[in-house]
Amino acid sequence: MPRALIPLVLILVTVLPVVALPAQHANILVIVADDLGVDYVGVYGEGTNPPPTPHLDALAQGGVLFRNAWANPSCSPTRACIQTGRYPFRTLVGRWIGHTQSPQNVGLLQAAERTLPERLDAAGSGYAHALIGKWHLHDAFQPIDVPRSIGGYSHYAGSLEGQIPSYFQWTRVVDGVAAPSTTYCTIQNTDDALAWIQARSTPWLCVLTYQAPHIPYHAPPAHLHTQNLTGLTPQPTTHTPANIPFYRAMVESLDSEIGRLFTTLGPAVMASTNVIFLGDNGSVQRQSVAPFDGTRSKGTPYEGGVNVPLIVAGPAVQQPGREVAALACAVDVFATVLELAGANGAIAPFEDVDGVSLVPYLTDPNQTPLRQYAFTEQFTGTAWPAPNGNGHATIRDARYKLIHRWTGADELFDLQADPWEQSNLIASANPAVVAAKNALLAEITRLRSGGGGASNLVVFGDSTCPGWNGPPLISATGNPALGGVVDVHLTNGGRYFYGGSAFCLLGFSWTQFGAFTLPVGLQQFGGPTDCRIATSPEFATWVATDFLGGATFALAIPTSPAFVGVELFAAWLSLDPGANALGAVPTNSVMIRVE
Repeated sequence: MPRALIPLVLILVTVLPVVALPAQHANILVIVADDLGVDYVGVYGEGTNPPPTPHLDALAQGGVLFRNAWANPSCSPTRACIQTGRYPFRTLVGRWIGHTQSPQNVGLLQAAERTLPERLDAAGSGYAHALIGKWHLHDAFQPIDVPRSIGGYSHYAGSLEGQIPSYFQWTRVVDGVAAPSTTYCTIQNTDDALAWIQARSTPWLCVLTYQAPHIPYHAPPAHLHTQNLTGLTPQPTTHTPANIPFYRAMVESLDSEIGRLFTTLGPAVMASTNVIFLGDNGSVQRQSVAPFDGTRSKGTPYEGGVNVPLIVAGPAVQQPGREVAALACAVDVFATVLELAGANGAIAPFEDVDGVSLVPYLTDPNQTPLRQYAFTEQFTGTAWPAPNGNGHATIRDARYKLIHRWTGADELFDLQADPWEQSNLIASANPAVVAAKNALLAEITRLRSGGGGASNLVVFGDSTCPGWNGPPLISATGNPALGGVVDVHLTNGGRYFYGGSAFCLLGFSWTQFGAFTLPVGLQQFGGPTDCRIATSPEFATWVATDFLGGATFALAIPTSPAFVGVELFAAWLSLDPGANALGAVPTNSVMIRVE
């Protein structure tokens, strides 16, 4: 071993952990409306005569309004996207969950998913967290405390099912204890949020998911709305235009309660709180008004079903009162919350996370688009390849939108020329239209081709540190299951006849090793400034390289069930005399997830 490497190896394997405390960040309030499209929010100006929404309008006027935001066509998939930052085909929550249906052919949120509160905790953010209101990510056959046990929230108060029987008589669950409630649900949701927030003394994340304005249709308490419902009788669970007056009243009541929430919290709290408001899907079937089509609303892939209000306001916003035309998705809320909390480093570079942080749009009025595509989908099934056998995958770019159905005809629309989707261009021979269609379909194929499961062998990190024949590289093949063997390969390492050999470094972290925050640069040990190691080297095994600089280390996976789900990390430190003053060149890293 070259003498210059001795202090490096000793330091890497003997230092003690050091935990850095994060800087203080603003509070975060995520508000989700249930079944509210852009047509019923006044500030969007897209629906005919929407009900009064002065508080949402004021939120937009003091923040940033996203004009082209997409959610999924129904409740549960969007909620899973918000919690995980992952598209439905990854979580397999592909459609709304029937609370009392058993068996049902819809995926539930799995414990293996890493949710927002779990990310905040893993990052050591110091944020308190709670979810208030509708959960709708499990069914009645799961434990009653799933928002905490699987969702990861420290506190939960609300309704577990997708549709309560009555806003005036429903089952309220608080931290695993269920009891009947006769308080109007929208009011109770606000009260629960206020009670929890006002008891906080540290930065907090509150995800407030109102039931409103989801059915059953009804007349809300009179002080919450201005609609004239005299002589009208709602049809609670029937989707008919006759219910529009009640739906309008429910939307206005929701806005009134959001206003009470903001007013009660007061200017000081609101000045230190970033607020994200969005709908979980479009407006309720047959409640949409012109120019929207009531038959192309919630549950469909058309704009009335997936184009939702998305508004962000708070101290993160520079030059408030702006509109952003760039594409955004409900799945982006996940990454946005983590960046606002200073915890975006909790997303590993090897994870299949689809969300894009919207923070750059908040801080820079001139931010160029961060997304080339927006994506939404709906399907049934609890395992692959079910998503690729039914339902639809729908995608758009800045202009064109493709609805790709697995059992049915595809549709293509030019949303710039035809925002109400009246002219299907799927059979067009126009070269520009054909090229756009092919590009959109190729992106769906790219997303869906790998299946929904997380990859178990993923290479990540930079590979720019030069050796004798360019940067050495790492790869892995084999079976990462209990009792299996994974071969960790090195290519372009130090050549054997030049004294080449290498250490295969193995560890349990890609972010921290003792006092070192990973990746750690080798310049502090006499190496080049562009050479970094992104794997904690709890274990190091010496391997001779061949005459081309190649090597393989066979990693035997233990048979203990305790290793299921464990992530291991590997990197090579190639001994390459003459490559640099240190005589060592690191590779990028590979994540090995045990099945």
